[in-house]
Amino acid sequence: MNTTTRRHFLKTILAGSVLAGGCRTPVGRVSAARRRRVGSSRLNVAVLGVAGRGEACWRAVSAAGDRLVALCDVDERALLAARDTLADTQPGMRLYKDFRVLFEAERELDAVLIATPNHGHATQAAWAMERGCHVFIEPPLTHTLAEAAVLERKARQYDVALWMGDEPATHPEFRRAVTLLRGGIIGAVTEVHAWTARPVWPQGGNRPEGSDPVPPELDWELWLCGAPPRPFKQRVYHRYNWRGWYDFGGGALGDVGCQLLSLPFRALDLGAPRTVTAEEVDGATSEMYPRASRVEAFFRAPARRRPPVTLTWHDGGRRPAAARLPTVVRSLGNSPSSGCLLVGEAGVWLMADETGGRQRMALAGEKRLVDAGKHPACEQTPLPSDSADTHVRFLDALRAGTLTPDDASHVRPLMETVLTGCIAQRVPGRLSWNSRKGRFDGNDEATRLVTSANPSFQLET
Repeated sequence: MNTTTRRHFLKTILAGSVLAGGCRTPVGRVSAARRRRVGSSRLNVAVLGVAGRGEACWRAVSAAGDRLVALCDVDERALLAARDTLADTQPGMRLYKDFRVLFEAERELDAVLIATPNHGHATQAAWAMERGCHVFIEPPLTHTLAEAAVLERKARQYDVALWMGDEPATHPEFRRAVTLLRGGIIGAVTEVHAWTARPVWPQGGNRPEGSDPVPPELDWELWLCGAPPRPFKQRVYHRYNWRGWYDFGGGALGDVGCQLLSLPFRALDLGAPRTVTAEEVDGATSEMYPRASRVEAFFRAPARRRPPVTLTWHDGGRRPAAARLPTVVRSLGNSPSSGCLLVGEAGVWLMADETGGRQRMALAGEKRLVDAGKHPACEQTPLPSDSADTHVRFLDALRAGTLTPDDASHVRPLMETVLTGCIAQRVPGRLSWNSRKGRFDGNDEATRLVTSANPSFQLET
């Protein structure tokens, strides 16, 4: 493979990348009429990345009754499997390997759902928005902090929706938890602990030597999506293990941090972190995230008469010390394998999974956690009605003419926390994050990682 830079990748159209359909004419500026047919009863939708969370995307689009115009994936085997599943319900759907060719060919798209590896999110979303498409991205929103800022600007510039998936928010139990915590059911929160058994993929290693033959169904250069070139190795990157590599993923924190931390950011109105520090790092290398870590972020008081908040992230199977969480241990025998605990002045609240469906609480003086729905303090707060799947919420909002969800104010500080935490796992010491300037004060090494994991590329603003 040649040494194509990511900037060159953005500007070059590769021949032969489309399995069906396609055109070679350039795309101009988006007209107001083209920019939106929101409010339409049936949307024209494409999905980028069709396996894993991508399958959840295209199944949701099909179930919602919208038209799947196209699927795109660099792996032809995955594309054909999805096509076969959808053959009866989505006739005429076209298949692409190259997202750029898709956007050139499909001029009537309303929206695109992106479920590709992290390093491609910003590039693919930018192409979509510049052509008037509304965008939904499976978390995390982007691979780097600078990319997130660029996408926010592009969404405003082209007057299109930019949504990040939030699976926990679809659970009624989660939404009730947000309401109760915002109402002060456990008092002012001073500590948040989140933990996960992930990574369940390799981390803390080095790049293997040599190369393997690229499978005939895979376009390896398209998979790299402009990241620094490297040889293909079977089962090292594609289709799952990319998560542990700096160039492609965000480790365990980048993978599931948006889900596990959604509750405190929604409920506590946390802003961007003031400082982030990797207190423990086990096995990080020059190219991969650590096998396990503990990262601490400090937040200024989110409102008057409320205290500052310290958030601690644990991964690699590490959990808060049992002595620190006596109520949890007494109730469950041990901390669950993943969860998020909020410690307030008048009690504790536990989300005991990654998806938001299991909520537990105990007030001060109570020795055991109980299901929040059965606690007397929650009786006056009924369980909200069932909510649509996170993808369907996006599509329904477009049909209603709504570009921005009414509960999206937490996304930017949440992403800043996740991505500054990923940087802290790579750069030792206490890092002071300056959200307004988009840099770390007094630390050029950390600031270089804000811009891009690939220093040869900058998204055009």
